[in-house]
Amino acid sequence: MSKKPAHGDYTVGWICSLEVEQIAALEMLDEEHDRLPQPPTDHNVYNLGSIAGHNVVIAGLHQPGNNPAATVVTQMRTTFPNLRFGMLVGIGGGVPMKTDNGMIRLGDIVVSKPAGSHSGAVQYDHGKAKVGQFERTGALAPPPVVLLNAAQDLAVRRARSRKDPLEENIQRIDTSIRGLRRYKHPGATHNYLYQSHYIHKTPGVSCAECGCDPLQRIPRTIDDVDDELYIVVHRGTIASGELVVKDAMLRDALAEEHNVLCFEMEAAGALTDFPCIVIRGISDYCDSHKNDQWHGYAAAAAAAYARQVFFHMPIDEVKRFVLLSDRYLDGPS
Repeated sequence: MSKKPAHGDYTVGWICSLEVEQIAALEMLDEEHDRLPQPPTDHNVYNLGSIAGHNVVIAGLHQPGNNPAATVVTQMRTTFPNLRFGMLVGIGGGVPMKTDNGMIRLGDIVVSKPAGSHSGAVQYDHGKAKVGQFERTGALAPPPVVLLNAAQDLAVRRARSRKDPLEENIQRIDTSIRGLRRYKHPGATHNYLYQSHYIHKTPGVSCAECGCDPLQRIPRTIDDVDDELYIVVHRGTIASGELVVKDAMLRDALAEEHNVLCFEMEAAGALTDFPCIVIRGISDYCDSHKNDQWHGYAAAAAAAYARQVFFHMPIDEVKRFVLLSDRYLDGPS
């Protein structure tokens, strides 16, 4: 019988903010482990497991936001002292712009990567308010080099593969189970993008029910990919802030200012003191027409990508980090 993993055997933290994201994450585990004791000061609830030989700690947030994310990370790293890095995995709001891999659409993935003057993530609402302007201050840490290399290797190998590993990973989620039905692909016919100035007519009601004008939708050009289930991955800068962005004009202004590809609400909190890569499945366009229809599939796509990254990380390097950490904690012999 194999040895039961101890606290020090876990090297990767996987952080989700929503229930729909946590379920998708659990479906990606190769093995699930029993829970371990934790100090009374740690209020997190952990799910433990392994993927491709890496032991993983999955933690959720009691509510979205940078502050809850920072608290979860602090407590997680205390209980699991050998966590080397983290993954922030879940949904985000996309900027409908063109990247090297085509137009950003619902169901695509955006992954943080240093670009231009940014480290891969930017806290757009942190800074100084001056007369007539807002001066952004501070910088967030870039993703760990080992994860940047893994993401690049994944892109290279995926481009050369006849079978798409991300699609295979998504199929791990059995949508015939009642509780997992929301992870089905909604269909390309439900991928609507409206003009930035056109406001949703009735909050809380779908576009079809409230009569949003179909003529205000922006025709989307057909990219090279002819399979609507093919997940396109875009890598670049992700914007993090405390606001849920549901304003297309604000979205476009911030995107132009910071050259960001998507918006989310946890990275700035987690990245303060923990090297992480941010992986977001695009569930909406950050406009007033935002709804939950794509939440399940976008969460599944992000989790599927995160799972695949583990297969491109060198296990020996992670184990070597743990051994060095143990020696440092034990002191000289």
